[in-house]
Amino acid sequence: MKTASIRALSLTLFVSASVSAAETALPAPVTALQKQGFELKGEFKAPGNLPGYVMQYQGQGTTVFLTPDKQHAIMGNLVDATGKNLSDELVEKWVYAPMAKEMWQKLEKSHWIAAGRAGAPNVVYAFADPYCPYCTQFWQKAQPWLKSGKVELRVLMVGMLRPDSAQKAAAIMMAKDPAKMLADYENSSGKKELKAPASITPAITDALKNNLALMDELGGSATPSIYYLNNDGRLQQHQGLPDDKTMPVIMGGNP
Repeated sequence: MKTASIRALSLTLFVSASVSAAETALPAPVTALQKQGFELKGEFKAPGNLPGYVMQYQGQGTTVFLTPDKQHAIMGNLVDATGKNLSDELVEKWVYAPMAKEMWQKLEKSHWIAAGRAGAPNVVYAFADPYCPYCTQFWQKAQPWLKSGKVELRVLMVGMLRPDSAQKAAAIMMAKDPAKMLADYENSSGKKELKAPASITPAITDALKNNLALMDELGGSATPSIYYLNNDGRLQQHQGLPDDKTMPVIMGGNP
């Protein structure tokens, strides 16, 4: 599966005003969109002195342009005479860059198990289920980068593939040395026995629940779900096991 930047293209729509003509801080069509759930993120002047707005809806960004009568708006991308999309930079600035920063901060504050050198120049997050063979293969593929000190891999355990996945994940997370337990388990290709704890502590129960919720929020639908920053500092996502050509992209270069 291909690595893709977390963003979506918006459809071009025509939006009519559906509010009264009473004086408002914003034009009626923009207010109407806000009532439909769109969030206003920024305002700008488009070519031709056209009033423009950057809005976000369910994680997707788009630009909105006001017609001269101020009673209608056109939603979609603005292109110039060469076909260049002029909306991309605006949506990136006002929607996707702040969103990526927020998501990265959520990853940093989540419950993860680290492998590799702390303070490595590149950090990669991966959601993993104990029963996921592709997670194990990703772990093994990542070893050259971990051993070279170029990457710190932060694994967020989740329980989703089998009824006892959460118990197995908790066995790793509640170990005296979770990092060693994870390494021993993955290095055994998942053959090392994980003894389910007699009871899972509330903290680990919450961590497993929160990790799964965060994975869903980030759009992860399979394990491993991998997240990293590209050279421009933009949050990137990869679903499933990366191939050999994609590994250096995720890891920020060669081992």
